[in-house]
Amino acid sequence: MKPTTLNSASQVFSVFAVVLLFATSVLADDYISPTEIPFNDVERETLFVALNANSSVEQKKQAYLAQLARLTSSKTTKVEEVEHLESSIAELQLLLPDDPELNAALGSSISFKSSFYINQLAKLSLFSRRGNRIMDRAVKQSPLNLGARLQRGISCANMPAFLRRARYAVEDLELVREKIGRKYGAEFLGFVEFYLAQAYQRNEQTDKAQLLFRQLVASETDWSDKAKQALETL
Repeated sequence: MKPTTLNSASQVFSVFAVVLLFATSVLADDYISPTEIPFNDVERETLFVALNANSSVEQKKQAYLAQLARLTSSKTTKVEEVEHLESSIAELQLLLPDDPELNAALGSSISFKSSFYINQLAKLSLFSRRGNRIMDRAVKQSPLNLGARLQRGISCANMPAFLRRARYAVEDLELVREKIGRKYGAEFLGFVEFYLAQAYQRNEQTDKAQLLFRQLVASETDWSDKAKQALETL
């Protein structure tokens, strides 16, 4: 059976992609900050459709990562769209082979494809293993690159517990929260903490998950309602 649309299981591999809008800043201790993308899907799509033959490498990277964020957060995404984007990222990777953030995004896009094969364990395992290897290599290449750590952290936080990737999500997202959690505003912090709480849950750290979800419920962010729903399933 050939899958064509993303069902509710797609949320398992929802990820947050980051793109280059400004020069990447370097933090104390040589940590490299991730770069920002719009949270609005309309603005993400605008970046993608604006690409043309004259677009620069930086513009392509920005657009591809924005498109990745849009596709992985949509319930109507088709597997063909993800495969097309994966090919585009892989092609750009040939020009930017040492970009850890882009490499991690490629791994994330491959892992995301497994969400279309939840009932086909062979394909689920194939895509998740391949994507995880690429993300792990990107983090090993540049462990201080918070963009790569964020990509892997969000991706692993959304994977089923039986894949045993939650510990990587906890490690990555705790680091991101510590270094830049408040740098981009309350919504970004809420975003990081929501997926960190989800990682705690999948890593059998239930007390930490409940505490963080409760804090998010009390926050004035878009993550409050999502945290409330998550608490109800704990």
